Amino acid sequence: MAGVLKNSILLGQVLPSTLKAAVKVQVPYFLFDPNHKAYFKKTETFIAQDRLKGCKTGDLVIIQKLTKSDKKEITHSVTELVTRLGDVKDPISGEMVVGPDYRKEMLEEAKLYGAKKENFNYEDSPARGRLEGTRDFTDKPTYRKWHNFEKDDPYGVLN
Repeated sequence: MAGVLKNSILLGQVLPSTLKAAVKVQVPYFLFDPNHKAYFKKTETFIAQDRLKGCKTGDLVIIQKLTKSDKKEITHSVTELVTRLGDVKDPISGEMVVGPDYRKEMLEEAKLYGAKKENFNYEDSPARGRLEGTRDFTDKPTYRKWHNFEKDDPYGVLN
């Protein structure tokens, strides 16, 4: 295991899981290979307590190692929610961005070309996860389907 993972504070991304009061967090790190003289990306998965109860799949969180854990599997706890999936703020200007473009610039450009009411409005859109359980299944763990069975599982992904 890499020395980075022995730190008490780690940064990772939330994975889909069925745990009630905890989340799976995938922490990336780089491992140096002396033969190739290059770094290769590896990941480690931790189970962390979700005291915030607001972490969803894809969110970027900071986790901290627990001094005393109630359950053997839970080794860390979520201390801070850094960014939600899709909501990215430019660290220098503090403005929200979509891909490489600022949201304000996209809105101004749309107004110049005659924006319509049908255009997507980020400020009026509902919070992510409002359709969870009905149409949005991002909170369910997915897996690769290797066989086709009579009873189809909606969370399986075809190869």
